[in-house]
Amino acid sequence: MRANDNWRLPSEDELEIAADWVDRLPELTPDDRQALEAWLAGGPGRAAAFGLMRDTQRDTALLDAAERVRAAPVANRTMRLGLIAAGVAMVAGLSAVVLVRPYLAGVEQPQEFATPLGQRAEHQLSDKSVVTLAADSGVSVRYSRGAREIALTKGDAVFDVTKDAKRPFRVQAGDTQVTAVGTTFEVELVSDAVQVRVFDGMVRVNRDGAERRVGKGEWLMLASNRAPVAGRLEADSYQAWRSDWLDADGLPLKYVIARLNRYTTQSVALHDPGLGELKVTGRFKLDRPTESLTMIAALLDMKAHPEGRRVYLTPRRAPAS
Repeated sequence: MRANDNWRLPSEDELEIAADWVDRLPELTPDDRQALEAWLAGGPGRAAAFGLMRDTQRDTALLDAAERVRAAPVANRTMRLGLIAAGVAMVAGLSAVVLVRPYLAGVEQPQEFATPLGQRAEHQLSDKSVVTLAADSGVSVRYSRGAREIALTKGDAVFDVTKDAKRPFRVQAGDTQVTAVGTTFEVELVSDAVQVRVFDGMVRVNRDGAERRVGKGEWLMLASNRAPVAGRLEADSYQAWRSDWLDADGLPLKYVIARLNRYTTQSVALHDPGLGELKVTGRFKLDRPTESLTMIAALLDMKAHPEGRRVYLTPRRAPAS
């Protein structure tokens, strides 16, 4: 059976709606394209109508005929639309699916990637960009003709971006957006903050209407209710990240705990949230959480004791009254 043997003549309504979609094609937003996909999936005649009207737009004679149909009295439209559709179908000699596919190919289906506790994963995207997820992390990816949109839903990821000046690569992490064209950078959701580290190139970071540029070898942390903090990366920061090392230099304890909890089912917690602001300095192997927790407790003169599925850090000595 040939692909067009099951083709049927679209209805008048399907042709009218398809014509409107075709007219709007150059200006469709990603949301509009989703709506178009949903409409096309709603009936077998819709894809045929879309393909036929798109073909009509390419042929000036058919386009003139279609305009005359739109201006004609309602009683005459059905017959004229039918003749135009039949004429286009005979000329095209293709299935409706083949006609439609090129115009929707620019919108890819969203992809979801996630990692469990203690495990990393690397994913190559359709443009050859690579997303490397740290443990217990997740992203949602949606590509279109005009943009590459990534949502960091939790955790930490490094993006090695293939250069494409016509399609910016945007990562949304909470209320922070990071935009790059071609570079290698990391975005992390940690506790109440978003941290951006750039290993190559430059990115633009937007939050609350303010834009900041972060270049190679720099990091930026944007936390709730406090001023942005920035600094320089160590030379081996990228390799350290890939090897599950955390280099802390006066890092608040709550951020250290958040990273450590991506590697242990018995999560670390604090009875007193105020202890989360204690500063930690040291180098910790995140994929060895028990060893790292012992080191952190010793550095801060604290003790770790299990309570159910959690391990609590508490001071060895009661605070002075």
